Amino acid sequence: MADYIALRKGRNALSTVLHIILNIALAVFSTALTVISGNWVFGVLLVLLSKWRIVAVRPRYWWTNLKANLVDLTVGISLALLVYIAGKDFNIWHVILTAVYAIWLVGIKPRSETIMTEFQAMFAIFFGTFATTLICSQFDPIVGVALSFVIGYGASRHVLMQSDDRDFNLMTFICGILLAEMSWIFYHWSIVYSFSEATTLVVPQLPIAASILFFLFARGYKSALLHDGKIRADDIVVPALFSVLIMFVMIFFFSVASFNV
Repeated sequence: MADYIALRKGRNALSTVLHIILNIALAVFSTALTVISGNWVFGVLLVLLSKWRIVAVRPRYWWTNLKANLVDLTVGISLALLVYIAGKDFNIWHVILTAVYAIWLVGIKPRSETIMTEFQAMFAIFFGTFATTLICSQFDPIVGVALSFVIGYGASRHVLMQSDDRDFNLMTFICGILLAEMSWIFYHWSIVYSFSEATTLVVPQLPIAASILFFLFARGYKSALLHDGKIRADDIVVPALFSVLIMFVMIFFFSVASFNV
């Protein structure tokens, strides 16, 4: 019996190590394919292929599986697109984005605690709107608006699925619509922050604002669930002040014309 337990533990340890190696390989190869080819399609395709389990069941479960994996897909596809935006010549931002994806796959995505679920959703909103804003800047705004709706829907569903409230479908659509509206507004008021002239990678204001507001929404919704639909001031005042302060500083001190797209 002891030998069987030791064998099982050894297999579990080996399985864990292989899982980590494969996830890191996914992050590295998605970046490598994008940089080498100079095309975002290959990196995104590799991310999609890594989610083969979505369709490895009967077709009637595909839609459910897709919704359950929206956050992970958003992060993976967004980081692949950001690698493409960072430039065709290998640079430090490719390393950083690869490391971020590896950390997501190995350390963030597997966690299931409430606070980590909220962080995962914010992660998806930040990088999802980050990539969407930059990629869709040359397209009709309806493209960015539609993608933002999907991002907001997936992120809010990811959080609300963990709550005791089973009737959350309307709320997920509301969150998707709110993020879509923010995308529409920021499309017409596009402010970006540049790191250096050596890279085309810039950070738009939308992902920062959207992440802050989602953080505030999560705090308020959790408070309402805990107190029979009423939001307690003690639970929301500090997050609200923190969010308003950051938004105020960002809009009034870091929105000068030189940052405009």
